[in-house]
Amino acid sequence: MAVYTQISLSEAQELFLPIGKITNFEGIKEGVENTNYLVHLNNEKKFILTLFEKRTKEEDLPYFNNLMKLFHDNGVSCPLSLSLNNENLFKVKGRSCCIYSFIEGKPVIKPNQEQLISLGKSIAKLHQSGDNKELFRENMMLLPSWKLITNQFLQKESKINLSEYKYILSNINKLSDGFPKNLRRINIHADLFKDNIFFIDNEVSGFIDFFFSCTDTVIYDLATFVNAWFFFNNQFQEEDFKKFLRSYEKEYELTIEEKNNFNFYLKVSAIRFFLTRIYDLNFNVEGNVKHKNPLEFFEIFKFHEKNNLQDFF
Repeated sequence: MAVYTQISLSEAQELFLPIGKITNFEGIKEGVENTNYLVHLNNEKKFILTLFEKRTKEEDLPYFNNLMKLFHDNGVSCPLSLSLNNENLFKVKGRSCCIYSFIEGKPVIKPNQEQLISLGKSIAKLHQSGDNKELFRENMMLLPSWKLITNQFLQKESKINLSEYKYILSNINKLSDGFPKNLRRINIHADLFKDNIFFIDNEVSGFIDFFFSCTDTVIYDLATFVNAWFFFNNQFQEEDFKKFLRSYEKEYELTIEEKNNFNFYLKVSAIRFFLTRIYDLNFNVEGNVKHKNPLEFFEIFKFHEKNNLQDFF
């Protein structure tokens, strides 16, 4: 989440007129993708107004909204798009936008033991609910995105000279032909970072930010989650990971083939977030945005070169 497109209270009120008067309206600075505002109404209800920026395509919005409804209908707490006059896609300042229900709770930085158990159960539930053949969206953030980003850096006048980038680039060439063809594919969140999972006390209260969701392997989604949650100050949190994994595996069974490709996807996911973060630092410089450090994922990639977490299954 972030604020790229500034809108006024009166512009927002025009959109919200059928459901209430806005009493408080504030931009959310966290995140780097879309513009988000927290909206309080006079009936004490809260909503998130999301204006979609460059990386989110309008034609993908029905998929995202339908997927959130699928998860919600299967007992996963997540936002739902609000319909006004039988429409849930709107325009403000030329931007496509949606109004989403508000998820109570807050993120945690260092989960305790009970929270790790809740995470295992909740992510297993998410993966159980994503198996739906009627919804499909290709994952554009792996090979297609790698090609786009590396080509843009080739064309950039001040070419990127970071040794870390050059190292990752060489590994992209090694890994690109290694994607397995025989793994089951489900609808996944694909961005299970700490700021996208909320807690109330020790229980997961909901998931947010489904705008990278796609149809891909469950082991990629799990790898992204592990990279995002179990490295603290560049140190792998082994005991926390094992606690989570025991809880997850009680609810969701991975295949042998998925387990055997875990290390591959841990490295793939590290590349994905290293590249998009370094791209955003160089190209997404407008708006009130807090950029994230790409080198965090370079160190995670290096860890997975030396260690194989498949040994924990």
